[in-house]
Amino acid sequence: MIISIVNRSNKITDEVLQCVIRAINRQISDDFEPYWSFGARLRLEGKTRRSPNKNTLAEMRGDAVIYLWDKIDMEDAFGYHTINTRGIPYGFVFTELAEKLEENWTVTLSHEALELLGDSQGNLLVQGPHPEQPAVEVFHWFELCDAVQSQTYTIDGVEVSNFLLPLYFTSDEQKGARNDFLGTSRGGKRLQSFGVARGGYIGFYDPRTRQHSTYSAPGDKQAQKRLSIKDGVGYGRGYLRKRREVSTSREAAHLQSLQGANLLKAGATAGAGAANDPIKHVIVLMLENRSFDHMLGGMSKIDSNVDGVRQNGEPYSNQSSAGKRYEQKPGAAWVLPDRQDPDHEHDGTMQQLGTAANPMGGFIDNFLARYPDADDAHLAQVMAYFDFGKTPGEDTLSALHTLARNFAVCDHWFSSLPGPTWQNRFFMHSATCLGHLLMPSRKEPQNMHLYYQDTIYDRLSDAGVDWKIYHDGIPQSIVMVRLLGHWLTGDKYDPMDEFYKAAQGNENDFPEYAFIEPCYFGQQENDQHPPADVRGGEQLIADVYNAIRANDALWKSTLLVITSDEHGGFYDHVVPPPTIAPDNHTAEWSFDQLGVRVPTLLVSPWVKQGVIKTVFDHTSLLRYVCDKWNLPPLGLRMQETAGPSRANTFVTALTELATPREDTPETLKAAGVPRVKAMIAPAAGELPTEPPIEGSREALLMFVEQLPQPVTPKVVMGRLPEGAVAVMAVQKPETMTAPQRVASAMEKLEQLRKPR
Repeated sequence: MIISIVNRSNKITDEVLQCVIRAINRQISDDFEPYWSFGARLRLEGKTRRSPNKNTLAEMRGDAVIYLWDKIDMEDAFGYHTINTRGIPYGFVFTELAEKLEENWTVTLSHEALELLGDSQGNLLVQGPHPEQPAVEVFHWFELCDAVQSQTYTIDGVEVSNFLLPLYFTSDEQKGARNDFLGTSRGGKRLQSFGVARGGYIGFYDPRTRQHSTYSAPGDKQAQKRLSIKDGVGYGRGYLRKRREVSTSREAAHLQSLQGANLLKAGATAGAGAANDPIKHVIVLMLENRSFDHMLGGMSKIDSNVDGVRQNGEPYSNQSSAGKRYEQKPGAAWVLPDRQDPDHEHDGTMQQLGTAANPMGGFIDNFLARYPDADDAHLAQVMAYFDFGKTPGEDTLSALHTLARNFAVCDHWFSSLPGPTWQNRFFMHSATCLGHLLMPSRKEPQNMHLYYQDTIYDRLSDAGVDWKIYHDGIPQSIVMVRLLGHWLTGDKYDPMDEFYKAAQGNENDFPEYAFIEPCYFGQQENDQHPPADVRGGEQLIADVYNAIRANDALWKSTLLVITSDEHGGFYDHVVPPPTIAPDNHTAEWSFDQLGVRVPTLLVSPWVKQGVIKTVFDHTSLLRYVCDKWNLPPLGLRMQETAGPSRANTFVTALTELATPREDTPETLKAAGVPRVKAMIAPAAGELPTEPPIEGSREALLMFVEQLPQPVTPKVVMGRLPEGAVAVMAVQKPETMTAPQRVASAMEKLEQLRKPR
């Protein structure tokens, strides 16, 4: 994350500010990142306008911007970080206010930079004890540094703000743990969880009294003076909350929710996207790494409207650099030979897309670049597809193909960018990946970034729309900051067993929006990510459909969207169309082209059987949801008013029938006995107990392993400050077997998670 610093002060020179920026950057890299596992860099930018435009922030060159200002005359400065209408974080540091508060402006700049970094989308609510009545639960405002306002230290002669560890936001003290980073003692006592140091304060909301309050230590005149000064100039979130003048949609929604407003359950309201939209529940099942041609292209055999495998004439093909031609043929394997995983990183995908003279012509050469010793059998699988039979009983993917025969096939649904798993999943959750193209790995851990963006779940929560994420083990979505918070508080995440239970219950109690994450690890892996067996995903598709279909009331009010995050390196013949970048995060790439097509079905008794030719990407699903429940848009693709770059919605496909269909399959059976030689599964003894940990699976375990977990290490390499929390596992991940790493990660997540 790059935070642009713009100097609009008449008192501070750029030369002095540059020295301060260097000190704060060292503070972030040396003191902040080792504990939070993410960081940022401050960078001095030049002024481009007389006054900043909050809607465009033209002076920003990175991901966020802070203005150094003198007079306290900037409207809506917010004490002083918030987000603009495009979701871009920005803030202000006022030198005159710092003087009134008897605080060095360098401390204020450090404070605001760390607070913007730690909570770059505004402020969150964290449930915890009342500061004066520990037995009473209240909601603390996640204002990162306020509790230690007066604590500072010096780096390279520059005074900077002290700040907090994540451990601060725990309801119980942990023996030997230190809650403020430097362990600064005040009267022999260290800062306690949900507590404050001298000169500091915390804001919280008490749902019993429906009042906002600000707490500081009894008799703390310094803190009271600071609060009085901020109130006097009309700045700061505490001032605005007390007067009900909080202007951001997020805080207004929190306030409405906490005050017990009578919100209708969203499913009971008419959809804003179309007045006659009959859907009350949207369920999304996103599998992994399969292209449209690979999974559904064979449907052109039974429906010529499907833009799939060429049934007449010369088959689609790729030619290797050595001149050998590989045709698109049936015979895709359940498990790829030697458990290989085709390349699907951004650079590899761009090679697969080929050139203007040879579009979609680079799949074979790209596979050879990854696996130079690949033989013809391996290369044939890159081009191979799962074929449809002349009759449904002969289909090679009995669950997916049965649904394709009976519902709507979207044969121009593209992944959101030519790139890997995480980035495309981020688009499905938030319509952006914040401009990051690369997956983290053991060799490139620097690709682990902070994904702090607003999500569709924030929009849903703000509107009172009920939602759940169902998972089977370790959910990938927790990589996003806002969703990790829901996981850690035990809210909104449930295992798949709970999905099946909910599907059996009252339709009105089922979430309006549900996202299903498959199992990514172990012998139960069912995400279809190579080298996983495709039949695991087939079984999951069947189980999910059967559960919904068995509850008539739920079935007749539900849309099930089945898709894959990206193509996984498997051949598809359709060139992805152009698009526009979702935001201004374009330093790594332009984000002006969609990724490869993925197999996507709209399954509902309100959907006609057939083919939808409209161009979609994962943003289209979010646009449908936002339009449906009148939610603010996510990203520029959704805001485009017209043209080929707009994320289209599929709402018209749901409004063509006057009544729900009665001719839909009552149950599905998953793929069983293989029907062609290429699909014969290896004997159980030939398979390792766990596939190699690599790619998106490796990245997900790395993310969990880096989450803070206080332990008492047996051996400490180097010197730790007294009382420090060592963030390390009892056993290093590299010494564990694959099953041990997975089990360790799952155990850690459960230990971090709070009960409801």
